[in-house]
Amino acid sequence: MSEPNRREERTTVKRRAQSSLGSIILLIAALLIAAATAGVLFEVVGGFQSDAATASDKSADRVIARTEVVGSTGHVNTTGQSIEAVTLVVKRAEGGGNMDLSDVVVGTTIGSGADAPVGSAAEVTVTPLRDDDDSLSRDILNDDGDRAALRIDLAALTGVELQPSESGTIRLLSPDGATTTVRVSVPSSLNGKTTVPL
Repeated sequence: MSEPNRREERTTVKRRAQSSLGSIILLIAALLIAAATAGVLFEVVGGFQSDAATASDKSADRVIARTEVVGSTGHVNTTGQSIEAVTLVVKRAEGGGNMDLSDVVVGTTIGSGADAPVGSAAEVTVTPLRDDDDSLSRDILNDDGDRAALRIDLAALTGVELQPSESGTIRLLSPDGATTTVRVSVPSSLNGKTTVPL
């Protein structure tokens, strides 16, 4: 083989080697970029999962701390002209944990508005309606079947009674700030009645 052919062959081999080396470098760079991108994606997805879990936990806490009102009744005063007390039938929120009613504060917009803790002497009292294990003797709703009546003495709490066709709002506020709100509306006539649905 002549000298020029050998040089040409060496040059070709050198070029091929350089080309192969360049391809390997590009491949390594592409793999590094792909790995870095995958790492960032895993971090972002992990962050979203963590945020979703936190939001879910907060929602669960809200449910655990809430009561649900399943009925409301107005008690007509002795003159038959106004509602002197409201009874709310409550249960724990669906799927929630134990609810200690003595930790609940009742608030209202009726009259000038007022707040009172459940179980305080004159304003709000608890009466068990359905309770298989006597937990409501301690004011605790611990089963989905438990029902309690919260009787709210409007005159003692707000200084006023609800008149026919009037309405107002009653709030049940749990210690963590979750609120259950009920709007009560008095019928236009109370004649001859001792209680009315609100």
